[in-house]
Amino acid sequence: MLPRLQLFGINIAMYGLMILIGTFVGISIAVLRGKKYNLGRDDIMFSSCYAGIGLIVGAKLLFIITIIPSLFTNGELYFSDHKLFLSVLFTGFVFYGGLIGAFIGYYIYCRQFHIPFIAMLDLITPSIPLIHAFGRIGCFFAGCCYGITYHGAFHVIFHQSISAPNGVPLLPIQLIESGINLLVSIGLFISSKRLRKPGQIFGIYIIYYAIMRFVIEFYRGDVARGIFFGFSTSQWISLILIPIGLWCYFSLSKKAMKDITTFS
Repeated sequence: MLPRLQLFGINIAMYGLMILIGTFVGISIAVLRGKKYNLGRDDIMFSSCYAGIGLIVGAKLLFIITIIPSLFTNGELYFSDHKLFLSVLFTGFVFYGGLIGAFIGYYIYCRQFHIPFIAMLDLITPSIPLIHAFGRIGCFFAGCCYGITYHGAFHVIFHQSISAPNGVPLLPIQLIESGINLLVSIGLFISSKRLRKPGQIFGIYIIYYAIMRFVIEFYRGDVARGIFFGFSTSQWISLILIPIGLWCYFSLSKKAMKDITTFS
């Protein structure tokens, strides 16, 4: 575990650094591919700024929603301990909330500046699991989003972690998810060259991630994810997103063609 990196006497949080690197790489690739979707560099860059704001707000809001039962139960503790209160405000993010918030950010930008929204989604979608892969490496460095207790090969043991249990062999689920996301990102980049209907790449990603996240949640060892009727918050969202992904793959292209005609 390496939560912080010292560089020229400055402490840099590895989680934030990995997110920053992943975002830079993902958006840079999107800019290089923009011509295929008739999207300019400025629109890709500025829409991604909108998406970045939506990502932060959405990820934080969903995190707060997942800990609402704890807030009701231990409300006095949260408000009496300023460090704990600040940790709730400035740490703890849920990817699904960030994903939804980012999509809303892209939508707002596209509506405001009359850009085909589906084309923007298809362009940026292969970069999302790539950015996420870097983010999960950051999670591993930080010790958050850790896996279940695991004594088999390639287990990891954290020491002096403020997130993961210390001295306990754990499944490195962060690295597993990172590797899966990287492979899927490569697959989406390849598939985008042969899939012609707008919205299909986006639909494939939604279906993939919903199924993958539903399964991988069973191997997560952290409990601050909200559990309702035996499933975590992310699993319930996954169940909702699977039919939405199918609709995007099979039906979204009709709406996209109307958008392209309108904005062209």
